[in-house]
Amino acid sequence: MKMFVLSLCFVPFLALPSLAGPDGKMKMYFNNEEIVKIIEKYSKASGQKFIVDPGVRGRVSIFIQEEVTLEEAFNQLSSALAINGFAISKQGDTMVVKAGRNVQRDLIEVSTNKPTLKPERMYTWIYTFKNISAESVNRDLRILPSKDGEMNVNSATNQIIFSDWTSNLNRIAEVLKEIDKKPDPETAKLIETTKKEHRPPPMRFIPQPRGPKMEKQTVENSGDDM
Repeated sequence: MKMFVLSLCFVPFLALPSLAGPDGKMKMYFNNEEIVKIIEKYSKASGQKFIVDPGVRGRVSIFIQEEVTLEEAFNQLSSALAINGFAISKQGDTMVVKAGRNVQRDLIEVSTNKPTLKPERMYTWIYTFKNISAESVNRDLRILPSKDGEMNVNSATNQIIFSDWTSNLNRIAEVLKEIDKKPDPETAKLIETTKKEHRPPPMRFIPQPRGPKMEKQTVENSGDDM
């Protein structure tokens, strides 16, 4: 499968401010512009190398009147890509752009620390629960991941592994902060009472009635023994 390669030179990220404005800034004002063209303009301004999957297509509008730093320009670019379902994976000194769902299987950051909000990117966050069961969260809160994200449970360590956009991971972190708490005594009592009320009754063995055929067969078998 062919890939578009946008590369100016072999330099670290943001190492060529001279290709931007005299103060190391660039314009990020685009009206319904093709995504690949925005990536290309950023590449020229920053010297950053990009490999763009051919499936990356679409248009986006970014309206920022004044010039911005290259760091802020990258933040805006990453957000514009995420809106269209595309993500950036940093592989060495090259940025690879492809569908967010596919980037999850690539080289993305993995950490037990909550990610920074910007730039928008795919990130794997491992969260260890302190007061509640990871299994219960996985069962009851399946809506936590975005449409491009996923979560998996490691029951042995009471952890959930989230792979998602950094913006949604920050939202998930706020949710978990509120629910991963020990319940107060009143709430704990209410939970236990509710469990007892909804607990199914014990199963009882009910013998099956013997039909006429079975009784007849039993009598005949008894006669044979005689």
